[in-house]
Amino acid sequence: MFNFLKIIIFLLLFIIQISFISALPAPFFNINIIIVGLVIILILSGLENSLLWALVAGILFDMHSFYFYGLNTISLFVALIVANLALAKFFTNRSVYSYILLTTISLTLFELVRLCLVFLFNFFTKNIFYQKIISLNYFISFGYKIIFSVIIIFGSFYFMNYYSRKMKSFFLMPKNEKNIYKKI
Repeated sequence: MFNFLKIIIFLLLFIIQISFISALPAPFFNINIIIVGLVIILILSGLENSLLWALVAGILFDMHSFYFYGLNTISLFVALIVANLALAKFFTNRSVYSYILLTTISLTLFELVRLCLVFLFNFFTKNIFYQKIISLNYFISFGYKIIFSVIIIFGSFYFMNYYSRKMKSFFLMPKNEKNIYKKI
């Protein structure tokens, strides 16, 4: 029953991403709740579970994409694997700043891998479309994606920190804190 609920929630997020968020006005259609959701799954459940959900999200995104099939799946896999390495090696504390940086790294890698794969695909098929991909509007929309992702991860961090113990830090605290302050 619990797995069925997770599938329904993830499909609902995907439907919201495809149908509702993509129809929003100018800066707000850049919100990417799937990447933020996958980073949260990576933080809470680990790499294996997040890669499974990335496969599902990548297949669903590839069905709705005009680019070649597998572009979004490959991009999500690369972004989550590098995010897991960063989570394990560099962002060992559980602060909101580390989660914001992790989300920013994941989103940047997702967009960078997508951009490189589209460029390579168009270069080898001798299409001129690759010259129109990188423009000022692309960087403005990428900035909006990062800003909205940071806002979403900031809000979800404090929401999950309030309701869950998985986001709590694991620093050791002495039993009697009054003795520490008396020595100083």
